[in-house]
Amino acid sequence: MVKKDLISSAAKVLREGNIRKRVTTPAHVFHISDDEGNQKDFRVKKTDKDVLYTVEDIERILDACIFVIQDAIKSGEEIAIHGFGKMQLRYRSPKMVRNVLDGSPVQTPGGYFPRFVPGNDLMRCAHIYEQFLKDRKLNEPLPIFADEEGENDGD
Repeated sequence: MVKKDLISSAAKVLREGNIRKRVTTPAHVFHISDDEGNQKDFRVKKTDKDVLYTVEDIERILDACIFVIQDAIKSGEEIAIHGFGKMQLRYRSPKMVRNVLDGSPVQTPGGYFPRFVPGNDLMRCAHIYEQFLKDRKLNEPLPIFADEEGENDGD
């Protein structure tokens, strides 16, 4: 799933759940005066509206979340989202490896790398997918191979 698909899926979930954002409108003030110098101000407040989130709204929200995550990683902070997972920096020490082309030893530099540790809810989703694959394999019929004359091997 790419970013565009994620945004459209989130928009679909918000639409199906009838999740809306509240849009407030500013109050209007009408100044009324008569010929005798009397003045009266009338303040008219329009009712608030609930409108659906647009794809552009969701894209801005997702971009903001990604920016905040990147900013936290840049400053070495750990990001933990309950049930989803934890993102953190991990130091990988330098080590000796073999060059693939000529087999000579090469030292890789050490450094910090982003690491993601999945949460319980995300792990549960992976197990559900694994079970789905197992069930699908159990329910598939065995392939029948025909010999050259068009008859089945099992006959």
